[in-house]
Amino acid sequence: MQLFARALTSIEVERRLIVPIDCLPALPRFEGSYENGITFQVMDDVDILWNFRCKKRNGAADRLAIETDWIQFVNSKKLRSGDIVAFYKDDDRVSGTLCKIEVKRRTCIYNKEL
Repeated sequence: MQLFARALTSIEVERRLIVPIDCLPALPRFEGSYENGITFQVMDDVDILWNFRCKKRNGAADRLAIETDWIQFVNSKKLRSGDIVAFYKDDDRVSGTLCKIEVKRRTCIYNKEL
């Protein structure tokens, strides 16, 4: 089941990934305060497990942000602004719930004069 997909902004490539607040029920339960956040594992396309920490950020509008390990993930995948990341939740009766992440590169079309 897809949780969300989004085209990355420059802030998301440089600092943190903003997660839609309506994904909160699909994430592991927050224990204690939202400021402490939760750590959950996400598997990428080559079966590497990433420990993302998601925090609720307060401001003009409440929103969730993945910070811990996010920049390492961005750097390892060489992500750029405009690339798309999609998060999925996979419920397996044997291994339990697992989140997965998929990356799609932005497509650039260059016009060449002949």
